[in-house]
Amino acid sequence: MEEEKTYILQVNPQLTFNVNTQIKEQIKWLIGIGQMKSGDMLPTASQLADELGLNRNTVNWVYNQLRDEGLVTIQKGRGTQVSSGCEIKQLLEERKPMQQLLNETISEAASLGFDLQSFFTAGLAYSLLHPPYQTDKPRILLVECRGHDYPFYRQQIEQATDCEVETLFLEDNSLDDDSVREAAMRFDVIITTLNHAEEVKERFARFDSKVIVIGATIETSLLLEIAKLQQGTHVTFVCLGKVGGEWMANRIQEAGITQLHCESVGMSETERLAETFQNSDKIYASAAVFPELSKLLPEKTELYPMRLEKSSENLLHEIASQVKR
Repeated sequence: MEEEKTYILQVNPQLTFNVNTQIKEQIKWLIGIGQMKSGDMLPTASQLADELGLNRNTVNWVYNQLRDEGLVTIQKGRGTQVSSGCEIKQLLEERKPMQQLLNETISEAASLGFDLQSFFTAGLAYSLLHPPYQTDKPRILLVECRGHDYPFYRQQIEQATDCEVETLFLEDNSLDDDSVREAAMRFDVIITTLNHAEEVKERFARFDSKVIVIGATIETSLLLEIAKLQQGTHVTFVCLGKVGGEWMANRIQEAGITQLHCESVGMSETERLAETFQNSDKIYASAAVFPELSKLLPEKTELYPMRLEKSSENLLHEIASQVKR
């Protein structure tokens, strides 16, 4: 049995930002400086809530936010586990130099007799008096649903544009006029996928926000591989949600590959997963869920490699050219 690790977290209701954010950012620090490693299990929501004297729903909110940022995976019956994707690598690269700078700052502030909480609160307020660093970079908002492989799209946008990208999930926000107006004011570029193009365009049109639509396709090598499977092979396509799995399966059918028995499932459908996987001869997983599935079912699981359509790459390169001006 794997030895359970102990992590010391704290909450302070007197701070100017809520306890949800306090817990989330502390966990991100533990991951970012390597104290929590890929594969490590986080405490259960009940356990951490009891230790901190909080409501369990507060911890569940934190874990869900960390999952949405690609830092943990949540599986019913197994718990919450630090993931191993590109988001973890990026956090490690970011936090190590940040840790050194903060340690030096904390030491200097303490030597001068400053109260650290007051010092950093004042520092945050002082930063608001200055224009944001690299003001020439557009602020990009990706509007997607949780069911599709949104980490793939976000990563592609970040790599192509070198911009900070935030994600708005359609399930979490009904895109009412107030939320859309706020997004239209905060972000220079609104990007969505072909899956939700009409809905997002309609919502943002009244605020004169241009919506850029990008799409993805799959590698030809995968089509050739799947086309060779025997008649009646039971193939399951897995993404974050069932809608993402259906998108994956549809690309195969559109290519004229019809000899298979295809099924789609999302990692969020915990009650269906076990039975579906047991009946599958082959599992194709999106990049967002592949690390987890390849550990659980290595003999069946293959990566479903996606890439942006050429026209989408061109659109992102246009944004990148704006950054460099």
